[in-house]
Amino acid sequence: MSSDAVARESAVLDAVAGGAPLLAGRTVVVTGATGGIGATLARLLAAAGARVALTDLREEAVAPLAAELREDGAEVCARALDASDFAAFAAFAAEAAAELGPVDGLVNCAGLFEVRDFTALGEQDWARALSANLGTAVAGCAAVLPGMLARGGGSIVNVASTAGEYGSISPAAHYAAAKGGVIGLTKSLAREAAPGNVRVNAVSPGPTETAATHADTSPEQKAAVAARTLFNRLGRPEEIAAGCVFLLSPLSTFITGHVLRVNGGSLL
Repeated sequence: MSSDAVARESAVLDAVAGGAPLLAGRTVVVTGATGGIGATLARLLAAAGARVALTDLREEAVAPLAAELREDGAEVCARALDASDFAAFAAFAAEAAAELGPVDGLVNCAGLFEVRDFTALGEQDWARALSANLGTAVAGCAAVLPGMLARGGGSIVNVASTAGEYGSISPAAHYAAAKGGVIGLTKSLAREAAPGNVRVNAVSPGPTETAATHADTSPEQKAAVAARTLFNRLGRPEEIAAGCVFLLSPLSTFITGHVLRVNGGSLL
């Protein structure tokens, strides 16, 4: 075995066996960082040793999360912004790189789910869904991918949805279409970025226990959705976030263009 191969194997063994934290020394940008999945992910990333750059729409939500992570010893850069704004996102990515180090990972977790009958769907509804779910992923990738390619490595994780794979159970065709676009973006960028040793994957959650789920779904609807999984329950934020951490980590270096289904077996 070559010396390089031995070093790579040792790094993986150390990560699994509890040597250096799984993401030690890596800078990871997270959009939608104050949502149910995003905030849990930020905490998991910090626990895994990553330096974390957080962004979401509201300063009053971003600041407390950043303070919490700093109190726990994490290195954090945080800013409130619209992640679909190319210029604003690029400026934030540059700020994060200057403050924390070159961006090694990106999780596009920002999104918006709104129930709306297609026959009642207006142009603004469609534009909002497209911007929040697909536009944020495009802007994020555009901001960090050139630097990753220049440095010869990186990992991008786009948060998709089972709705983007087989359609939305609730009336939300606009959301499903946007998340389907996220999957197409993921696979296309995986092909483009592979020569530069950059991996691009997606995590596709099934319905998950978050504040948004409780706000938009009745108990009867939640029970019906839960029954579609093999565990007869909704997913938990930490289960989705763990899939993102895996795809960012040294444990997944031969995985790209993949849609990791974290859905309790609901597509079997």
